[in-house]
Amino acid sequence: MVRGNRIRSTYQRKILDWLADGGGTVTEVSRELRIRIPHVSSALRKLRESGDVVRDDTKKRGSKYRLTSTGIGRLESDSLSRLLDLVTWPPPPNAAGIVLARDGPMLLLGYVSNPLGPLLGLPSQPMDGDLGTLDSSNGNQGESESWVWAVQRNQSTVWWDLETMRKSNPPEEASPMTLSAWMERPKLMGIVRAKLIGKYDSWPLSVGSWFRQLQPGYWPKLPEILTDGDITIGRAGNTGPLVKPRGGIHARLGKRSDRSLLLNFLAPNSLTIADSDLLSKSKIPLPKSILRFWLQSIHPRLNQKSIQAKYERLLTDVENFSSNALTRKLLNDFPGRNWTDSHSGILDTSSVSKRGAEAILSYAMETSDVTINLDWRWGQSTELISRFSDDNRCGLLIEESGSSNLSFILSASNELGKYSLEMPGRLHLPISVNTNSVVPKDWAFPKNPQDVVRGNSSRVSDADDEYDAMWKACELVDGDDVWADRHEGKYPLAAWIATTKQSHASRWRRIGQRIDPIWAKLADLNSFDDSDLSDLALFDDYAMDILIDRVRENPMKVISSEIKNSAVATAILLSNAWIREEIDVIDRWLENPLRVSEVMRVNWGLEGIDRLVSACPHHKMLFENQNITDRISMLAIMEDVHYSLWENNSVDWLLVCLSSTTGRAAMASLEIPWPIILQNKNLKSEELKMVHHMPEGEGRLSLLDVIEGLESAEANRPPKMGLTHPMAGWLFHENIPLPPLENSHNKEIHIALHRRFQQ
Repeated sequence: MVRGNRIRSTYQRKILDWLADGGGTVTEVSRELRIRIPHVSSALRKLRESGDVVRDDTKKRGSKYRLTSTGIGRLESDSLSRLLDLVTWPPPPNAAGIVLARDGPMLLLGYVSNPLGPLLGLPSQPMDGDLGTLDSSNGNQGESESWVWAVQRNQSTVWWDLETMRKSNPPEEASPMTLSAWMERPKLMGIVRAKLIGKYDSWPLSVGSWFRQLQPGYWPKLPEILTDGDITIGRAGNTGPLVKPRGGIHARLGKRSDRSLLLNFLAPNSLTIADSDLLSKSKIPLPKSILRFWLQSIHPRLNQKSIQAKYERLLTDVENFSSNALTRKLLNDFPGRNWTDSHSGILDTSSVSKRGAEAILSYAMETSDVTINLDWRWGQSTELISRFSDDNRCGLLIEESGSSNLSFILSASNELGKYSLEMPGRLHLPISVNTNSVVPKDWAFPKNPQDVVRGNSSRVSDADDEYDAMWKACELVDGDDVWADRHEGKYPLAAWIATTKQSHASRWRRIGQRIDPIWAKLADLNSFDDSDLSDLALFDDYAMDILIDRVRENPMKVISSEIKNSAVATAILLSNAWIREEIDVIDRWLENPLRVSEVMRVNWGLEGIDRLVSACPHHKMLFENQNITDRISMLAIMEDVHYSLWENNSVDWLLVCLSSTTGRAAMASLEIPWPIILQNKNLKSEELKMVHHMPEGEGRLSLLDVIEGLESAEANRPPKMGLTHPMAGWLFHENIPLPPLENSHNKEIHIALHRRFQQ
């Protein structure tokens, strides 16, 4: 039993009530409650002495105060006291609740029946307390009087048994209810802390006024700040009026499903900057004009005339598929992108770098005359993001971390389609976005497992056709084996997507031959049996890695059975060191050669290599011709064959290729770890002077590291920091310092450095 003790101090009650929504400093309390700072300080000191509040840091000025469990209990006791003082049982027939206290927009409400919150409709006219019969409403009653909205502040209604003064469960609703049943209902009431939305001074209900429930299907108008914006973000509450906030919204969303749902809802009549797969679309070409802004970010000091000249040259190079330093830089920032003259309302940021994304946003802010919705996923906000949030065209900024000066903040709940809109004054409005399993008209099949965007549904209805089946399968958050069982006959791919993790292996045995092997990536391949795994290894590298591990763990199991699969043959050829018995799988491997370079390298110099090389003309050329003299053959071997197999010829071949313009251009594009190859060769730095005439490329960087290593060794000085690895030049010195364990540069050079250090 809880004693109902009212809080006598007005200031203390206001402060405790305000702190119930979260912490706050003395200054914040004073500003929000319009109480002078000396009064706030005095009240907080007394509340701290009584144990109702605590400070985050007692020694730091400006630290936040927060409620303790004692303070929460004191608020509950005060609420119960007001309820007992104002309620005479039974309440008026058809009453929903009573006003227990109000202070500006802050309300304390007592409810007889479950409120429809967290969004609460409140009438602007109290009930006639003398009514002795229940009204027989026709559903239009709400239209004859004005209503306002309030938002429930506490997460759940606190129910009390008025006879025992103990907390209780909510009452069981019975409808319709006769007058005698109403009079005899249990003495249970719930207490809700709420806050009025919009102008609150004109709401006429006073403390002690009973009010009726908002009629289903009738929605009062929301305040203008929530209705006169440019974009609709959903409905207030579950099925309330549409919400169109005035001003931009900062959406702190991390889950792809939450971002995808919101962006799809907002896409019409606005410009959306986001990954195309969030909008259930394949990659979308980007406007060519974005390249102007990209060039400006690369060359910030160039004037517009110079930028235009570079822009025109770049367009020509892109159209002709020319490879140069600028087009390679463009490929790094916009990998695999096509370019067009316009856009269709979506600027696709799939795979673009941060610099590329900034160029896209700059283009949008320069050219768009409609609301812009931006999904920003490139880490810390930039000055450009700050300018965007200040722009009146900013509709939505999705950025999980960071802060902005936008008035509205949107966050997701644990339920898909349910959001919370935070407004000034710590007011949180629940927002719902429709997630009914209806296929969007612009939705397209995911082309690969990476395109699957999971929904948050635990159950979906049966599919009408293949299109509907795929959509519903993707909507299932964890799959549904029963649903998949019913649909695997007609829609095997949808059934596979809808399969739970524990059932992947068994379902793949049934339907794996009917769907593309790439979809196996949705499953944990370690759970597949050897036969299914071997078939998948023909197409999938990860499956091949698992198969190789199994061969090495239990080689006897493999060699004791007939080898009918070239993937198994590959695994055996790559596991010679683990298998003592001789087993000839070369003919089986040659039927479908897999991992050719690895197989050649592991088996080079072993019995059977003369047969294996027939799978690759360049390996065969190297194996059969020890004196290769033409430059084209040298370049072909260097490109396709692992350097460890032609290392003995490396100096001669390198000098031949460097002697011609064609050879230097080809060498520049080959990513070869030259410092490893040349570290122990009889070579002088002056012999590599033609490297400086090579075009830009990974090959040039690697050879520049060789030159620096040779020059530093010849001058008996430490090498400068390398281009492919910071310590690459040390490979040419007799003694080297200890390389760090962590590495983000060339892996092969890093391993070679550790080997040299251990020698």
